[in-house]
Amino acid sequence: MPTSYTAQALHLFGQLNMKSIRTLLSGKLINSSPQELQFQYGENGHLFVYPFGCLVFFNMRADEIEREIVKLKTTVSSVLEFPTSESFEVVVGENNRVEFEFMEVKKLNQDVVRLVAACLGQSAGLEYFENKADSMLADTAVLIEDLARRGRLPLNNRHLLRVIGSTASTRQNILTNLAILDPPAETWKSKELEKLYRELHQNFDLEIRFRSLDRKLSLLQDNIEIIVDLASSQKNTFLEALIVVLIIMEILLALTH
Repeated sequence: MPTSYTAQALHLFGQLNMKSIRTLLSGKLINSSPQELQFQYGENGHLFVYPFGCLVFFNMRADEIEREIVKLKTTVSSVLEFPTSESFEVVVGENNRVEFEFMEVKKLNQDVVRLVAACLGQSAGLEYFENKADSMLADTAVLIEDLARRGRLPLNNRHLLRVIGSTASTRQNILTNLAILDPPAETWKSKELEKLYRELHQNFDLEIRFRSLDRKLSLLQDNIEIIVDLASSQKNTFLEALIVVLIIMEILLALTH
């Protein structure tokens, strides 16, 4: 009978300091780098931690997963309000193939597990950034639509600055974490591993989704520039009008005296 393992990715945090959490978790640390921490739990249980805030649990019990998440949440401050998750099955069988919801491998080893964790973590991370980009586009779209309807931006500068600041901050966060798409070092070890990675990459549509996210970021940048330019122009026009009013008031006061 084939043996099946479940991998589950949870994008729970905005950012993780890899050094500060190495001693926090109870698993055995078997791999440590600035891009990834790998902990082992028992014979085939693994936890992968990525600096962009994603955790990937491989063949771990629900109570173990909950215990490690609680440890991190009590220490890490950047807990996301709307986390994303994704799961995938790995079956040990007679062939090496990747299907929509599972992959089959002839032999399960550390390299295969790391490839699965990397792609699954990338997918969950991209989903989070996709949701953020959609939310920012919705915020800027409201301002653009209001501009098209009324011919000017709202005078509520606080709301306008909040939208611009939130958009710019999140865009910077997205660009900082786009390194999640770097291929793992295991792909250089053998053609078979490289083929599995390419198939996993295609299965999760990582390249297509990245290009779509990049286009959304470009559109956001254009929207921000339009809003900032118009807000600056509108403010200058208001100040000029205010100066004219003050001059007229000064002339009227002089005439009345």
